[in-house]
Amino acid sequence: SLSRVELTPLGLQGDRRYMIVSDKGTFITQRELPKMALIHPDLPTEKGIMLHAALPEAATGADAKLPAPLFVPRRGEGSVAPRMVQIWNDTVPGLDQGDVAANWLSGFLGKAGLRLVLFADSAHRPISSAYGVGETAFADGFPVLLTTQASVDDTNRRLKGGVVVGAGHFRPNVHVSGCSAWEEDEMPSLAFRGPSPSSPSSPPLARFRLVKPCSRCTVPTVNPRTAEREASGEPLKLLRRFRAAELLRHSARLHKAFYSRPELAGEAYFGQNVLVEMSSAGVFLSVG
Repeated sequence: SLSRVELTPLGLQGDRRYMIVSDKGTFITQRELPKMALIHPDLPTEKGIMLHAALPEAATGADAKLPAPLFVPRRGEGSVAPRMVQIWNDTVPGLDQGDVAANWLSGFLGKAGLRLVLFADSAHRPISSAYGVGETAFADGFPVLLTTQASVDDTNRRLKGGVVVGAGHFRPNVHVSGCSAWEEDEMPSLAFRGPSPSSPSSPPLARFRLVKPCSRCTVPTVNPRTAEREASGEPLKLLRRFRAAELLRHSARLHKAFYSRPELAGEAYFGQNVLVEMSSAGVFLSVG
């Protein structure tokens, strides 16, 4: 976690800019390789990215062997030709970060042919026009995924069988406290006015627009401390029982039309996808 980070229209500075792809250029996630949860990169800088591998909880003996941390120097458009890579239905130019990074990833994850790519500075990946105007890099679909601690706590109160989840199960890049459980469902936006705004009506320096509820795949079933899937299928099974679109549509106001779409009836939702609007550059988010 970070105590302070610069905000950009593509989300947090440097975040979601790198992606692991197969030898065919298709994106790879924890859905296919849960062990990716044990890769803990530092936030990238203009010089590159540092990769760390973590031990799963209770690892012993041979399981306790880790590759050394690896710094991957940034290979930009001036030093490497872009290659087209695929994330969901989008094909965008990525910059391959070299064989050393590829071998480190393939060795740790146990899968041959993996490559690390960087989102090219010249690349554009617009979000779906159904939800507004904006772009993202290698996130699933939006620059920011927002979750709240109150909703995590409420989920844990409902879970049985000793399963406990944290924010890390849901992979947000912005996690907030101070609101009620599921209050984010009805938040149209969050405004950031800086530490000393001239008045409560001052224009915000930046605004998060919470434009689309986040449907959950199998990633929340991966324990980020062990990189193993919960045998019980939790917390996804629980979310499907009380956070499915067919249930939420009855109480929803802001996203009622979205939840009422028949093809989404059985999907479970946790968190909100966010578009970032900025009135100027140089805006920083701080914990507090």
